[in-house]
Amino acid sequence: METLTIHAVYENGTLRPLTPLPLQDQEKVLLKVVRHSAVQETQGLLQGLDPAVVQEVAEGDEFSILT
Repeated sequence: METLTIHAVYENGTLRPLTPLPLQDQEKVLLKVVRHSAVQETQGLLQGLDPAVVQEVAEGDEFSILT
């Protein structure tokens, strides 16, 4: 299966996808959580940079708020 990017809401200790997922019941997955508000607040700050550099910064551990 390919990588999917979805939006979800965290409520009562559970992540709830906002759209149906193409998964089997009880199928295990690996999640990478990115806080949507942090993305929105920084939108446009990296204009003009190479998309690969922007992706490296966005996904890298150096600037992660989760580490």
